[in-house]
Amino acid sequence: MEVALFAREFKKSPWAIVADVSRSILIHDGHTSRDVGLVYICSGYLVEQGKVLLVHHNRFDKWVPPGGHIEPGESFAGTAVREFKEETGLLVEAISSQPEIHPADANATPEPVPFYVDVEREGFATPALVQFFFIQRRPGTQGQAVEAQLEEVHGAAWFGLEDLDDLKTFDQVRSLARFALLNYPVAGERAQP
Repeated sequence: MEVALFAREFKKSPWAIVADVSRSILIHDGHTSRDVGLVYICSGYLVEQGKVLLVHHNRFDKWVPPGGHIEPGESFAGTAVREFKEETGLLVEAISSQPEIHPADANATPEPVPFYVDVEREGFATPALVQFFFIQRRPGTQGQAVEAQLEEVHGAAWFGLEDLDDLKTFDQVRSLARFALLNYPVAGERAQP
């Protein structure tokens, strides 16, 4: 891409150019490096008072859960938490969908387990392995207002079961949002069918 064209496009939308860049994940085994052929993305579903929080994605022009690409040194749950904060301003933590089997020790620290994982192709130059976590606010932050970061998303809003059928989103997001609303680990926050 010529420099002048790049500068014009970057000025219009710097994230559109970043979205076109392939984000390869490499496996290093001490001798060689190999591209795994997938991009890793993690997202989260926060449910409160029978509503799920979604963001209106700039590039997809659809409502999706807050999330994004894994960064070096991050765990999958850590990515979901960081991306959630970046897109909504909320301080959150991931809730594991599985019980802790072995307590943390000097060698191993349990990580939250996602409630759903899939491989997605639409909108990605390289297929994306996406992990979806239940998310909750950190203790002491319940009154914090949602502040959508308009550099990444058009906005953020809460949706109930009754809103999902007509929501401009992917079918997969509709299914996962419905599941999250009905099966959220904090029973008092779930939607009532």
